[in-house]
Amino acid sequence: MKRLSLCFLLITGGSFATAGEWTEWRGRGGDGIVAQGAYPIEWSAAENILWKAALPAPGNSSPIVFGDRIFVTCANDDGTERGLYCFDRASGNLRWSHSLPHETPDPTHATNPWCAPSPATDGERLFVWNGSAGAAAYDFEGKLLWQRDLGTFAHQWGHASSPRLCGDSVIVFGGPGPRVVLTALDKRNGATLWERELSEAAGPPDELRGSFVTPFLWQNGSRSELLVPLPEYLASFDPNSGEELWRCRGLGSLTYTDPIVADDMIIAFSGFKGPAFGMRQPTATEMGDLTETHRIWLNETVEQRVGSGVAIDGRYYLAGRKGQLKCGDIRTGEILWTHDMGEQCWSAVAYSQGLLYLTDQSSVTRIFKPGDQYEEVARNAMNAKERGNASIAFDNGQLFLRTHQALYAISDREW
Repeated sequence: MKRLSLCFLLITGGSFATAGEWTEWRGRGGDGIVAQGAYPIEWSAAENILWKAALPAPGNSSPIVFGDRIFVTCANDDGTERGLYCFDRASGNLRWSHSLPHETPDPTHATNPWCAPSPATDGERLFVWNGSAGAAAYDFEGKLLWQRDLGTFAHQWGHASSPRLCGDSVIVFGGPGPRVVLTALDKRNGATLWERELSEAAGPPDELRGSFVTPFLWQNGSRSELLVPLPEYLASFDPNSGEELWRCRGLGSLTYTDPIVADDMIIAFSGFKGPAFGMRQPTATEMGDLTETHRIWLNETVEQRVGSGVAIDGRYYLAGRKGQLKCGDIRTGEILWTHDMGEQCWSAVAYSQGLLYLTDQSSVTRIFKPGDQYEEVARNAMNAKERGNASIAFDNGQLFLRTHQALYAISDREW
């Protein structure tokens, strides 16, 4: 019960509500919704750039922020060093970096370099997850506190799931591939609190099957839940024990995007050539297979989705991998409008103070309004030679954008 209580505080913002907006993947709430503050709307490679810091190699992970420091993961070119980098927020100077060696061959795809997961912090420690290279925790000066080898996780496309914090635990999702495991580690010492093998989600390392998502932490009344889209179904787990609470079937064999929880609905999306569905939220006592009783719509439309979306005022906004930005009704699944961005997009949509932010692979960020049609407010281009897949981090009026070459701090005022 102690861990449940702490987990509830973290989900509702009670633990570190004043510590920072973007302390883990997709922000403190894990949903891409920025709680408060005004953020830059216009910038370029030469305008409203506070600083630019070079990175040693390409990477898809996104930065996180705490206080006066920015953290981002980055491997070297061949993946034999898995690094965590700490930059000074005011100047962009490198405060420290620490890398962990991993000489064992570790497959991935050229478009998904090693260290794809973003780091996470509880304000005292920093946590990283590197699949076969293990999990680790650091203090804020870069000292390694603990390191865990959780086994081999091999897939031809690598992995991408970021660590998720819940009370005294850090939860990591290992997969895809022949072995798929959900594990909770004690954030203080790395000890295993629980481990759940997900054999139904496993498959050969060269098979087009698997999940690359980051588990989403949801407070369902008195019950904490960990939502994980898996091949063929969305599953909910108890973050304090790893017990499966319920599942809803209807997904395809590949999943990349995090689920969306909004109003009284849960929306789940497949990746390449897979469907999407919407289900009504279960009560805190409902368990088991909820497909027949809770799934409201199933959209069989073939889509290529990688980045995660957000839901605002009964509509979801999500970009397909090929650059088709779509707005859909969360209650019916109906696609209300589509906008072709003209460029591929792997990053997640974020929402702040009435505006949606989305960055494509050419590092162009479109800012647009939610509504009945696509209404662009600004289009911000960086250096044309700098491409990337990371999602923007928001904190205290500043934006932090990672390309394959550099990390940028974007600000339209003095900090």
